[in-house]
Amino acid sequence: MENINLNDFLEFKFISNLQSSPSQTQMAFLVAKADEKKNEYSYDLFLSDGKKHQKLTNLKNKGSFIWESDQSILFPYAKTKKEEKAVKELKQTLYYRYNLIDRKIEKAYEFNFGVSIINVLNEQKLLLSASLTENQHHLYQDDEESRKKFLEEEKKRALYEDINEIPFYFNGLGFTANLRTQLFIYDIETKVIAPIVNPNFSAGIVKVSDDKKHIYYTGQEITGVKKLTTQVFAYHVTSRTSETLYAENDFSVAKIYLLKDEIVLAGTDMKDFGINQNDDFYILRNNKLELINLYRGSIGNSVGADVRLGGSPADLTQDGKIYFVSTVDDHNELNSIDLLGNIRLEYQFNGSMDGIALVSGQFYAVGLYRQKLQEIYHLDLKNNKLEQRTRLNQFALKNKYVAVPKELVFRSEKHLVKGWVLYPKNFDVTQKYPAILDIHGGPKTVYGKVYYHEMQYWANQGYIVFFANPRGSDGKGDAFSDIRGKYGTIDYDDLMNFTDLVIKKVPQIETEKLFVTGGSYGGFMTNWIVGHTNRFKAAATQRSISNWLSFHGTSDIGFYFSKDQTGGHPNINTDQLWEQSPMKYAMQIETPLLFIHSDMDYRCPIEQAMQLFTILKEKGNETKMIWFKGETHELSRSGKPQARVKRLTEITEWFNQYK
Repeated sequence: MENINLNDFLEFKFISNLQSSPSQTQMAFLVAKADEKKNEYSYDLFLSDGKKHQKLTNLKNKGSFIWESDQSILFPYAKTKKEEKAVKELKQTLYYRYNLIDRKIEKAYEFNFGVSIINVLNEQKLLLSASLTENQHHLYQDDEESRKKFLEEEKKRALYEDINEIPFYFNGLGFTANLRTQLFIYDIETKVIAPIVNPNFSAGIVKVSDDKKHIYYTGQEITGVKKLTTQVFAYHVTSRTSETLYAENDFSVAKIYLLKDEIVLAGTDMKDFGINQNDDFYILRNNKLELINLYRGSIGNSVGADVRLGGSPADLTQDGKIYFVSTVDDHNELNSIDLLGNIRLEYQFNGSMDGIALVSGQFYAVGLYRQKLQEIYHLDLKNNKLEQRTRLNQFALKNKYVAVPKELVFRSEKHLVKGWVLYPKNFDVTQKYPAILDIHGGPKTVYGKVYYHEMQYWANQGYIVFFANPRGSDGKGDAFSDIRGKYGTIDYDDLMNFTDLVIKKVPQIETEKLFVTGGSYGGFMTNWIVGHTNRFKAAATQRSISNWLSFHGTSDIGFYFSKDQTGGHPNINTDQLWEQSPMKYAMQIETPLLFIHSDMDYRCPIEQAMQLFTILKEKGNETKMIWFKGETHELSRSGKPQARVKRLTEITEWFNQYK
């Protein structure tokens, strides 16, 4: 059996954008693969009836498409160098059509601004979405000569950002100040683009009724500070009028579902557990919210993995029910809810459900199951059976050693902390091994029993790898995930207690060669750990938080996340935020610490690493920082292939030199 190599992920296939056709008789999806030489990902468009799967065409580096009809699919694409130049320099968007009948590709639509087709309303109208400043409406409104002048002015404005609101940038999107998510109706025959919201309105969730006559959406007028709550609106396509369905702006809406003639919302008022409070289900009637189920469960998939690229819809409606993916403990489940609020477990998926679709009355899911890479599975809800339907990754791990997670549970008087251990290849009970504690991000996410490339690679390199879901993690209800004002206390205790348990249960661990790493919240905890114990031989902190005070004003979410999670305001409760900041304990750090950070990470800005690295360097610690240029907070999951190789190489070499 061969070792898993660091570069093996370059051969992995990543499945995303699973979508049923309008009649739900077939489905399409994207299959991406890394291109290390070009330093990007290439996407193939696939078609399937649930049993047979065929590649239709390559979309280059474009990872999106939409069904136009049962016979055709639309996707953004630039076929020639001239078209690529038009997209890049002239800010155009080109959509091509793949005809499933004659298997031909043809240009379908050309727009004079950056835009996405989000729904085909009928043969005459498209629903479009675009992120624009108020001035950028000139891109589609002006004649050709005026448009050229505007583009010249845009080049000049690219030298600076005019900021008068927060957030002013967003991770993965860049600067967002003054940008508004706009919605438009496009008349295919006349080519007229008609906005359905005003230029200062920014739309959020968009849902189109089955008859295509109504567009439901959330959003708000931006007045300097973006709110976490939202209103709900409806646009009537025939009369071309809008109405406000929910005006209170006191509710955070996570989902809009259209079931029969009712509008169902999943969301929270955030009153009991803050911004991470789990969602409940409501019916929106007569401009009021009527609670139908105090669910307080985790809607969506928060099982962590580093072998995904892009997402897929995680809910749908069928036969008078809403079907939705939920995170429970360390795995995902498919649940349903009806209009009476009755929730039913439809399928327990002991892994990660990365998207669902319905074809010919049957459920299909993109999944990470056991220790396999992504495949599409048929979910037989009636007989509670699972059948793998694709074999896209069947050779990626063939004849490779894939460690099976061994479960361990730390039990306290009031709660349990579940975790796992990966044993090295050819594990020998008479030998001693170095070990790595890997900490997840969030904190409101979870580790599960799914394939995690970095951890499997380290196990193949001779490390025992262990990981757990401490308090703060998702999947066990609001109370378990609520660590507001307690960062570095109860979560730290859980991780150290779990470490003690692993050492006790796995005596082959060489306790003088313990290592720790983690990203985002896991990076925060890595910083915190090395400031409070010297039990780890070396550490690698990734995209971390070190100082809540500066995080408040530099992170894209900082202005609300820091207050909510620390329980204080940086100016009013300065000591409270400082007490929870790893920077306070920097002078106590002796552990060799590697920093991994990206300069376009706007979630945990790179200044967080710069601060702590500088203090440690000043005091003579063994430390090093790898500064990734042009990468974001998603470096380890969807960063450019070459950067992902560099990241994992640096962490592994850092640990290797101390083992």
